[in-house]
Amino acid sequence: MLPTLSQRIAQLQPSPTVALNSKAKELAEQGHKIINFSVGEPDFPTPDVIVQAAIKALQAGKTRYGAAGGGLPLRKAIVEKLEKENALTYKPEQIVVGIGAKEILFHLALACFNPGDEVLIPAPYWVSYTEHVVAAGATPIVIPMPTDHKAPRLTAEMVRPYVTARTKGIMITSPSNPGGFVIPPDEMKALGDYLSDKNWWIISDEIYEYMSFDGPSISMATLCPGVRDRFIVVNGFSKAYAMTGWRVGYMAGPKPVADLVRTLQTQSSTSLPPFIEEGALEALRHGKELMAEQMKVLRHRRDLAVSILKQYPELDMLPPNGAFYVYIDLRKVLAKSALYAKDNSLDFSKKLLETYHVAMVPGEAFGTPGFIRLSYAVHDDTLIEGLKRLGDALVEIGAKRTA
Repeated sequence: MLPTLSQRIAQLQPSPTVALNSKAKELAEQGHKIINFSVGEPDFPTPDVIVQAAIKALQAGKTRYGAAGGGLPLRKAIVEKLEKENALTYKPEQIVVGIGAKEILFHLALACFNPGDEVLIPAPYWVSYTEHVVAAGATPIVIPMPTDHKAPRLTAEMVRPYVTARTKGIMITSPSNPGGFVIPPDEMKALGDYLSDKNWWIISDEIYEYMSFDGPSISMATLCPGVRDRFIVVNGFSKAYAMTGWRVGYMAGPKPVADLVRTLQTQSSTSLPPFIEEGALEALRHGKELMAEQMKVLRHRRDLAVSILKQYPELDMLPPNGAFYVYIDLRKVLAKSALYAKDNSLDFSKKLLETYHVAMVPGEAFGTPGFIRLSYAVHDDTLIEGLKRLGDALVEIGAKRTA
């Protein structure tokens, strides 16, 4: 008989996006032509200047342990980026660089929350937010998504009913994964004004910061100085610079939080490899210029995906003006089907993968059953073929197609 396991960790659910991607790869290895819309990963190569910087560092022998929390040159470069682009002032000791933004977010949950605390998480949410909070022993409190897809995404009026004496934090993400929407500056400022007198941690996931098509995505801390003493920016290099496999993320926030996150890192991953840091430094030296062509391509793919999806009048979607996702509301179609309950996009996504060989993440993973997430960060031909297969699956259960 085995000893008992951790009850807290046993509550965690495996990442559904990772599980779905693994299933898609398994089917592909069996010889099926799988179209994978499930991965939040650009299909662009990492820019060569970044690759060459890392190669040069490897050749120079930068292969030993790095500094916990990130080397000083990289932390200084992040400080400069935040000052120049976001009008936010930090010191290098307030920056922690980690093995991807996911590690940073996980360590932040452990550093900021205690058993009995409640953390507000607006839906739809990225799959790991709730699980990180549970791992910390706290309780995630989900704020439901507005039913009107044209309504504001997050307001004080939506937050207020979920606030209790145990509320200790709130997660903000814009541009959104999975929603693909950007919170406009006026709405972000209004929310920040409401939060300015709340003694909560505000954790802002800004990993898709540069991927805003219809106007800038502006950090709440930029708009609302009153929240800065409790505000934590989380960002990284994976999406903006096509560096998902490099695993570089960072936080900027109050020094006591940064110190705890750095301590956690010393007892877990230790540090980012120094040659990886050199690649990240090179990315910051070039900034947005490395993204110009990529953004043109993503805008084209977004428009292509939306134009195809509009052939199905019963589909609704959130306005996809950021990141590289379209969040599709299937509920009207599912309600017509004898095969699925109105909100059961999980079973639909299983059928879509097993029969039509298209991988898409169901809304259940993001706290909003009845939806499905499309990542359009794929080649045009793949996008067209995959959406044709999706359309065939929808028509099979009663959807109308106009073209």
